[in-house]
Amino acid sequence: MLLSRGKTKNIMENEDKNQEIASKTPVNEVPAATRNIKIEALLIAAAIAIGVIVAVIVSLLMPANSGETFEIKYGASEPLIREKGTLIISLINGFAVNIAALTALYFIRPSGIKPILGNKCRNAFLLVILALFGVLAFVVMGILVPVTTLPRALIQGAIAMVVGVYDLFIYKLYMENRTYSNNLFWEIFRFGIVGLVAAVFDFLTVFAFRFGVFGSGTDWYVTLISTTCGFIVGVTINYLMSTYMVYKASKSNLAKTAKGVIFFVVLSAIGLGIGIGLEYLLYDFFFLNLGIGIFIYPVVFVVRTLVVMVYNYLSRKLLIYR
Repeated sequence: MLLSRGKTKNIMENEDKNQEIASKTPVNEVPAATRNIKIEALLIAAAIAIGVIVAVIVSLLMPANSGETFEIKYGASEPLIREKGTLIISLINGFAVNIAALTALYFIRPSGIKPILGNKCRNAFLLVILALFGVLAFVVMGILVPVTTLPRALIQGAIAMVVGVYDLFIYKLYMENRTYSNNLFWEIFRFGIVGLVAAVFDFLTVFAFRFGVFGSGTDWYVTLISTTCGFIVGVTINYLMSTYMVYKASKSNLAKTAKGVIFFVVLSAIGLGIGIGLEYLLYDFFFLNLGIGIFIYPVVFVVRTLVVMVYNYLSRKLLIYR
């Protein structure tokens, strides 16, 4: 009897040790929600609403526009004229809304899942980086929204709602370990985030060459060189983030081999060709030569980026990250 009890005690101790070891071992799994979907939806709405309320309050507290303006000029198009007050309030709200919404999500925990900060707070660091893109998005939307008679607080509140949804997704991506989910939605969202980051660096590179180095030149080689330089920067970032962030659930290791890298570059080069063709057609031909005003450079860049992004996702998913 005593022997039996001793064996039982040893088994229990071994199980405790195994559980302790398991708890210290990082497990790349997506935890399941512990709250009802309706309760989670209500809590999500509350967190986003907090960000909207912050944006409205900040807008109401800020002084009225002083009438001072600034210009954003690109190429041969008419400059975009906006009030400085709009830029300042969008920048302040960009930080305020992101901080408010993410803080609310962290403490409310809509799904009931305890936030996963990661080893040495790695997840939290990456979340902050993506939140900065949310600030950038808020500023861009605040500037690009056409001048209307609508109250400033209403416009800023609407932008805050859009950014709040973005904050929800990046929160789930890192604080709930969705970076390891093989769910199609999260894979596409991760791809979209990677595309956003790569596109920002691509855009800055192309913009610097087209309007800085070449001074808005209209020669054919301007588009070729500018877009190619943007491609080199963008594809490097895209490869690294696609391999180590987007397609983590992929069973194929092809992307991490020399053959996979070459394949990735070839597919990306085809995407580059599509991008160059679209940019030359829409901007150089339709806008500069024919004077069709809708094809200003930012619009052309967005269209080009979306088309190439769809091609990149499908080609890589089907041929590399199977």
